[in-house]
Amino acid sequence: MANVGVVAGLFFPHCQALGIDPDDTASPVVLRKMVYAGVHARSFKEASRHIEELAELKISDQRIARATKHIGRERVAQREAEAEAYEELSLPTQQQSPCEQVPQVACVLADGGRLQIRDRQSSDEEEQPTEQKEQQPTEREEDREERPTEKSSFWREFKGGVLQSMASKVSQDDPCPEIPHVFIDRERMRKISREIKGYCVPDKKDKKEDAEESSHDESPTSQRPGQPEVLVRSVVATREDVHIFGKLLAAAAWRRGFAAATRKAFVADGQEANWTVWRRHFSHYTPILDFIHAICYVFAAAVAGRPLSQAWPIYCEWAQWVWSGRVDLVIAALRIRQQELGLPEKDESEETPRSKVATALRYLENQQSRMRYDEYRRLGLPITSSHMESTIKQINRRLKGTEKFWSEGGAEALLQLSADYLSETNSLTTFWRDRPTHATGQRCYQSSS
Repeated sequence: MANVGVVAGLFFPHCQALGIDPDDTASPVVLRKMVYAGVHARSFKEASRHIEELAELKISDQRIARATKHIGRERVAQREAEAEAYEELSLPTQQQSPCEQVPQVACVLADGGRLQIRDRQSSDEEEQPTEQKEQQPTEREEDREERPTEKSSFWREFKGGVLQSMASKVSQDDPCPEIPHVFIDRERMRKISREIKGYCVPDKKDKKEDAEESSHDESPTSQRPGQPEVLVRSVVATREDVHIFGKLLAAAAWRRGFAAATRKAFVADGQEANWTVWRRHFSHYTPILDFIHAICYVFAAAVAGRPLSQAWPIYCEWAQWVWSGRVDLVIAALRIRQQELGLPEKDESEETPRSKVATALRYLENQQSRMRYDEYRRLGLPITSSHMESTIKQINRRLKGTEKFWSEGGAEALLQLSADYLSETNSLTTFWRDRPTHATGQRCYQSSS
């Protein structure tokens, strides 16, 4: 830390005297700390405070923002070049591993998150409130994290992927034929359903009983028999469309040697965009619908129009059927339930019991071919996308918030760096090591003196 302070003390005053923006010529040590703080803090202002406290460097939030986004764009350009190089490979080469280490199990997970994108009059400058422009007429800082000035919808989707090398054993029999208790615990299923699908099931009468049941159950993170062990994770995140996202994900999987793995799985929820990526780039992977999303639909349908105390035994039976790969039995039961309730009317609320049953029935019918969970467990494949959900939450910590607005370029840069720091493949270590040899010497930002 003392060395860093010396570097900063010598470096920044000279830059200011010469009228040079330090972001262009900062030492690699200082630049890396600026970028790390810019990605891991909740805002660039917070990053500035962290740098001052931990590294004894007084650097403005604007400088940290510029440096972070500049490095992020370099990584985006590098990522795009790697994807283009992968696309140019012949099909036989794409099906081979470029590295010696091939995982026992290769798993690709896909999902989406949300952040706020604000339209701008130009690609370089964010529209700011009038009073801010009058106070700082020459300031050029994209992606300023500020409170919205009016009610409007700026929410946009980003796409994320997790690539995991895993280790597991193939079994002749299902290593875990009984559904884990976490999925047949009332209180936990309420919580899971609320978090995943936003569906709440109040039932005060059973609260004491639920608490007694939950007090001695295994934790949700308990490892079930036969569950694959995650070895190495890497992450892809982008604001690009689903077709470009698929190319980026495929190129990243190829570099990890996934194509040569004998057991491969693609796990996602029911969004069609995810299965578009699977059909185009991962059709040789076993397609698996995330079990947790599936069970949430079953839970919602079981309790639709019934008190929880009456619906619970029905749900437990259906949940065991799904766990055992007998989705056909659940579909048959849902069809009978639909006949009892009737079909929903056109434009009927999604919250009515017959709408919930119709939605669950349609979901299971469409996804049935990806719900052979007993077979997947025998093959030692994962059946949930919980690691993907966790990764999205980690990315959201930096980029998502009602007070945070991004430009397209700034969002892409921060998404790339967030993915880099979450990855365990040392991609940023390699980037920083090789960056001096790839430097162009061109300055991206200059002070307007």
